[in-house]
Amino acid sequence: MRRSRPRLFVALDAGSVSGGAGARSGGGVRLASPARVPLGPGALAPSPFAPNVARPGEVADALRELARALRIGPEPVCLLLPDGIARLALLEVPADVTPEEYARFRIVPGLPYPAEEAVIDVLPLGPGRAVVAAVRRSVIEGYEAVAEQAGLVQDRLDLTPLAALSGLLRQPGDAGGLTVDVVLGDAAFCLAAHQDGVLRALRNRRRDPGPDEPRRLAEEVQRTSVLAGDGAGPHVRVVGAGAGDLLASWRANGGTAEPGWRSESAEAGSESELAWFGATD
Repeated sequence: MRRSRPRLFVALDAGSVSGGAGARSGGGVRLASPARVPLGPGALAPSPFAPNVARPGEVADALRELARALRIGPEPVCLLLPDGIARLALLEVPADVTPEEYARFRIVPGLPYPAEEAVIDVLPLGPGRAVVAAVRRSVIEGYEAVAEQAGLVQDRLDLTPLAALSGLLRQPGDAGGLTVDVVLGDAAFCLAAHQDGVLRALRNRRRDPGPDEPRRLAEEVQRTSVLAGDGAGPHVRVVGAGAGDLLASWRANGGTAEPGWRSESAEAGSESELAWFGATD
């Protein structure tokens, strides 16, 4: 699913389409002129097997508006697809097979659609380890079709949770301690626990928004920490949709956590609302 590394990024999720241009300079990555266009409820519904783009005309119109705001023109873009459409897994891969082959052996037989419809994407983690994602081909094609309808030229396709994890793992957190990263999408979220550059646990859940969500997410962080072998209080980072509100709620109740992204932008805090910012690094 990955090819070249374009400069322009366009992400789709249940609540909005968003995008920006990533530029590297002296001290890190800067996201230039990010933009967001909201979607009406139900226009796009992330799902691993059902059609996601319920109202293609409305989503295409939002993408056109985003393209005008970003002055994309004919330039190719990286299209980022939302959390909630893929089966994700952390695998220990035998030496005699590729991660893609092993994913087809371990994951694909349990999917609720025919094996030949599964597209496998891989985030390598070093020798013998990888995060793999299985996505239904028809789900991907729905996103590609609406992007084409909007006039976008697609150069690369990525999954937002993999893009986020890739960027977060390049910023490993506290040396020697466990870090749990919370990656929020509109419809689903991931939790990744890692220590000294080694990913120890990966969990993926549907979101259940409401006034009780901060408490439930804090409990999920604790479960992930215990699963990774350390329940003593990890370093926690948050990126994605609603990151600012979640951090504020946790801090108001005595918790400690921080935004996941570090960049040169004057609005670095707001960038943590964009899980896909990891793709720009």
